[in-house]
Amino acid sequence: MDPIRSRPRIVSSNLPQTAELPSRNAAQQATAPAKAAAVGHAQLSTFEAKLAPAQAAVTQPTPGAWRGGPDTEVGKAVQAIWERMQKVPGNDISIKGDTPASLLGRAILDGKKVTNEQLIAMSKVTLDQLATDPETRAKVLKKVPNARELPVHKFTVAMLSAATGIDPAKLSEACPDLGLTGAPNTPLLFAAGGEGLQRSTALHDFTDYLRGAGIKGLNKAVWGVENRILSAIVSAVGGGRY
Repeated sequence: MDPIRSRPRIVSSNLPQTAELPSRNAAQQATAPAKAAAVGHAQLSTFEAKLAPAQAAVTQPTPGAWRGGPDTEVGKAVQAIWERMQKVPGNDISIKGDTPASLLGRAILDGKKVTNEQLIAMSKVTLDQLATDPETRAKVLKKVPNARELPVHKFTVAMLSAATGIDPAKLSEACPDLGLTGAPNTPLLFAAGGEGLQRSTALHDFTDYLRGAGIKGLNKAVWGVENRILSAIVSAVGGGRY
């Protein structure tokens, strides 16, 4: 059997060999828009895929927005707190994975046990209601001279300033013990080294200072007990509802 050979190619002598080119060009031109459309669609899809998380972050609801609309008293209070939180110094400090905004949002604004009335009352607290007396301030600074420079102090001041609307510089001046573990008029007062204790101290100072300013039930809402000492113990051992 003869081996199979490739068939000879028949070229018409009446047409030049380049006669095929127009038809090829026409085919390419016809398919170009489809390819461009396909590439454009693929690029758009990729862009949209990258844009989706960013859009989700932008449209993420304000913590506590579920409590009431922007025209309600609690809605206005929540919005004011959150807007102040974005501008207050120290809002970029991170402790144990939390910023002042994320901790305030999770534990207070979104806290299911924290009532609307408590949130509204926070904005009415004055500096005089929170301020430590001059003698106690002196004791604090004698034990911890750099108390106001500590990140945990600035973190706590940021939360409390956002909630009350009190100027953070004045709050820091009046309450140098904010963020320190323990109590000023006891032997137990120190700057915690571990971030877990720093974070829980910041939140406990927030709730207990406001409890002392007249907002009852805030310790219980976050720590499960209202008593100052017992709630501090719950805080120190890592308990709480946040």
